[in-house]
Amino acid sequence: MKRDELLDKQNKMLICLTGLPKKILSLHGAENITEFVLHDLCNECCFNLSRAAYFVDNPDFNCTKGVAGFSRDEIRDKCSGIWDNPQAFSQCMQSSLFNQKVRHINEISLKSAGYDQDCLAKKLAQDLEFKQYTYCAWTMKHDNNGFVIFEKAEPEDTFADEHVISGVALLSFCPIF
Repeated sequence: MKRDELLDKQNKMLICLTGLPKKILSLHGAENITEFVLHDLCNECCFNLSRAAYFVDNPDFNCTKGVAGFSRDEIRDKCSGIWDNPQAFSQCMQSSLFNQKVRHINEISLKSAGYDQDCLAKKLAQDLEFKQYTYCAWTMKHDNNGFVIFEKAEPEDTFADEHVISGVALLSFCPIF
């Protein structure tokens, strides 16, 4: 990749990531902010992910719950300007079969069951029919743990790999309903 192309790509990703906190605040009170944030993180201008699924592991309630799922194939060409027209995007996400499938996943807590993250990722990848997947996990407030499993649109592209964990951690600032 040429230097100018790399700088342009970095700039677009930076604009996306630094704009998310303000966007999150603009939809304060909406139940599905996580879907909006996940959409932007998956965008070609950010991490360029074709599919991603976000889960929260709560040891106190002994559950790992699917919160939001994004599949570019189901949303592409259906929703644009999602932050300007949140109702239309919310309807798109409600009709997304992938999002529905993710949101219906409810497993026992990873920590409570003594599973390691690799086992959970493998199980979720099978349940969600991921072919080539990557995952990341992080500690959230209230002793919860965030977990995102995703497929890159271009598996060989490693440009954003080191930034994904910082980006998906923004999901921690979204309410869970």
